[in-house]
Amino acid sequence: MDIIQRSFKALGIGSFIYLLVLLFNNGAVVDITAIVYVFLLSIFVGISSYIFNVDALNFMVCLLIHYLTVNIFVIVANKMMGFSGSYSHLLVSIFLIYLLAYIVATVNTKVTVKELNQQLEKLNNKY
Repeated sequence: MDIIQRSFKALGIGSFIYLLVLLFNNGAVVDITAIVYVFLLSIFVGISSYIFNVDALNFMVCLLIHYLTVNIFVIVANKMMGFSGSYSHLLVSIFLIYLLAYIVATVNTKVTVKELNQQLEKLNNKY
């Protein structure tokens, strides 16, 4: 997947997550700065996910690097935008999102491995 496709995919996912957050926060009013922030963060997350393509690193190392770079990006972006909220709340929120993503990725991988093993078994039994 090239960088533009990855960026647009990340924009879609980021926008969806942002809309879910708004839904659970009683649909707070959104200003243009927040929209630009979500777009930039989503694109950054998508581009920085290229770290998962590095074969020399295992999944957990890639996840940790990605988590740290996203946290740094969020902190710097929030400082530049004059964010005055709680950074501990922000970092806990990011951690929970990564925990959920890890669980989804792990379950997805196990399902894929199970399906591949079943297909291999069918092929082996065929010959």
